[in-house]
Amino acid sequence: MISLRVSLAARRRGVFLVALPVVFGSVFFSYANLRAPEGAAPLRGYHPKFHPFDRGESAVYQGSWLGIPVASAEIHTSPVIVDGKKYYHARVQARTWKYLELVWKMRDSVESVFDSQTMQPHRFVFQQRENRKKVDTTASFDPHTGKWSVHRQEGAKVRDFEFVSQDTLDPISAIYLARSVDFKIGDQLRLEVFGGKSRYLVQLDVVAKEPITVGSNNFDAYRIVPRVWNISNSGYAERVRQITVWISADEKRRPVKIVSQAFVGNVSIELVEEKI
Repeated sequence: MISLRVSLAARRRGVFLVALPVVFGSVFFSYANLRAPEGAAPLRGYHPKFHPFDRGESAVYQGSWLGIPVASAEIHTSPVIVDGKKYYHARVQARTWKYLELVWKMRDSVESVFDSQTMQPHRFVFQQRENRKKVDTTASFDPHTGKWSVHRQEGAKVRDFEFVSQDTLDPISAIYLARSVDFKIGDQLRLEVFGGKSRYLVQLDVVAKEPITVGSNNFDAYRIVPRVWNISNSGYAERVRQITVWISADEKRRPVKIVSQAFVGNVSIELVEEKI
């Protein structure tokens, strides 16, 4: 029971979904400051070069704490047509394993529809189901005005708000943009990410290219160290510990492993199944 409580404490810091939406989410939060560093380079436009998910893809990830499986996530991506224009639709569904649910039960889903050429978001939906906690967030983006319209309901509390930004991505479209960009060792990718409530400046440092073994599979992979800073006053960047991400260096450019520091030990998220 003590170990489950420690695991729960780590989970409540958003380790699994922060890494997965990402892999996929709020993907990429690690070294934290309260504000973006002085002299930080401005956000720049990135031009997607690779589209390994153009025909659709599916993958399953398993999250473990101290080597003990605690949760899994399924990710499905497919091309869709909206108003005559091609987009990608990606959905992440995460859930805790049954033996953990006596202490903590999670059934979360995150989905995004984003432009197939620019990876610019069109619609973002985040449904959180964690024990008795129920939060639904729906956000839409108008590329003509640069306006985000957000509807968020947490229990009986409802909040509608807007903000204007042509550069902001949701966690999923941010990951797919990072997979699409042609980068090399030493590069830094800077992205602005909206997680459903707050906005963050995310920097991805590409620090190495190295072999890595995940399960029974061997990969050549880029090792990426993310950093995050709050843009919104209500951001939670300071709560998240160091994360390292490995993305395969082949044509699939698939996130294959994520390791995050937890309250005790590490949480590891690994690719266990993939289909195209």
